Amino acid sequence: YNRYLTRRRRIEIAHMLGLTERQ
Repeated sequence: YNRYLTRRRRIEIAHMLGLTERQ
C-alpha cells in the first residue's frame, strides 16, 4: 500500500478526502 501510493498520489487522495498534507 505504501509503495503503491506515491507522495503525489497521497496528496491527490488527501484532497479527495478534503484534507491537505500541509495541515
